[in-house]
Amino acid sequence: MCDAIVIGRDLSSLTAALTAVRIGLKTVLVAEDSLEAEHREAGYAFPIDPTPLSGFGQKQIISRLLAELHLTQEGAPPVMLLDPALQVILPGHRVDIFQDRERLIAEMIREFPEMAREIMRFHHAVARAGALVERWIGEDFPGGRRDFRGLLRRLGRLPAAITGRSSLAFRGNEKVDSFRRVIEAQMTILSYLDINGHLPLSAAYLLSLPARGLFYPCAGRNSWLKWLCKGFTDSGGILQEGCSVIRIDTEPEIMVDLESAGTLSTLSGKKLIVSTKWEKLNLLLLDQKPFRRLVRRFGAIRPAAYLFCLHMGVHEGGFPERMAPYTVVVPDENRPVTEGNLVFLEASFPGETGRAPEGRRAITATVFLKDSPLRLNDGELKEYATGIIDSLGGFLPFLRESIDYIHVEKSIALSRQCQELVNQKYRTRKRLFFGISIFSPETPVRDVFLTGGMLLAGQGFEGEILSGINAAFLAESEVRKHG
Repeated sequence: MCDAIVIGRDLSSLTAALTAVRIGLKTVLVAEDSLEAEHREAGYAFPIDPTPLSGFGQKQIISRLLAELHLTQEGAPPVMLLDPALQVILPGHRVDIFQDRERLIAEMIREFPEMAREIMRFHHAVARAGALVERWIGEDFPGGRRDFRGLLRRLGRLPAAITGRSSLAFRGNEKVDSFRRVIEAQMTILSYLDINGHLPLSAAYLLSLPARGLFYPCAGRNSWLKWLCKGFTDSGGILQEGCSVIRIDTEPEIMVDLESAGTLSTLSGKKLIVSTKWEKLNLLLLDQKPFRRLVRRFGAIRPAAYLFCLHMGVHEGGFPERMAPYTVVVPDENRPVTEGNLVFLEASFPGETGRAPEGRRAITATVFLKDSPLRLNDGELKEYATGIIDSLGGFLPFLRESIDYIHVEKSIALSRQCQELVNQKYRTRKRLFFGISIFSPETPVRDVFLTGGMLLAGQGFEGEILSGINAAFLAESEVRKHG
């Protein structure tokens, strides 16, 4: 019998499994499909999930995780700090989101001089509220000590939190719309929450990410996942890929029935950690009687936007060299970005031959759909692919004739196959004030825990990592208490 069984193939599941095995739990990670997070074709390499990386700075989430697990970054794939962290392009405007806050404010005022006072007020408010949320998250880091003093500190910060949240409201007339689109564009890329024009307190933390650092994985995002996976198996973890989960029992003990190549087997464990993105979650777990209350809680949260990625290889001349690896294009500054008015571009660097042939660049263009690619037919998704190229035409006039590789059918197939690997944008029934945590990892069954980016959607990429760490420490605590 193992201590922990983890089911899922997203980043949070891998993080949960790695954390569990490093803190002493005998752990099995069940991934029904491959953990590959990259598509390679025609000499190009495209990420399945183009979300920007953060948390690699000193004393930040990733660095703290590695320190907590006694993993050194020696031999880890390199990451590059980006400055500008990303770019936002609107008709007549190109805004570089610099790491230095004063430089960013100057850049914003250069683009929107009539909004100078509001820009300064807003960004200084973001700095204050973002620092508050960062301390809040840091004190809650899994495995840390939680005591009465910590609770008192948090209660003492409530007035500052209320002030910080109210300071994030935009002030001004219609002239604020272009500036608002820049902020909305950043939030759409960095958050897993669908903000719908409403900024919770957690928005200050995400809008402060460029100041703390956004990073580009020099060897590709997939290399990081492989390194984490190797750390898991080297530490004694057992990885089961390419199997199918056919049944789960949670009482009197955890039993997971698997089928692989026609062979049946059963895993038994003390604790179970399941990703909220696992496609069989409802069918094999939540339909069981003990989880009915959990299903009602799930009903208060729903995906509001789904990722659809179009992969392209282009000649370098068709993609401006000054464009950042992370660029957000907003075709109409008069419409909210949530109305299909945004294209997110993730691009390889010029000369980065590990991702594209010489003289070319790999581009992943992402839009956010109101319905899942799993429910849309090929014709509808092809229309979205055509719309991406058309939307970019006004900003990248030489893009169409510079395309060296494009395979729309393959992009459609990948977007359908990889919904378990990427995070949707989640919307709650009620407006969120804090937005830091929207769902608990604990379930009505003491031995079962949840992980996934949805739980800490307001923290974006770092929230997905933290959800995995949380689940592993909760499982370890229960093993210590009850065996």
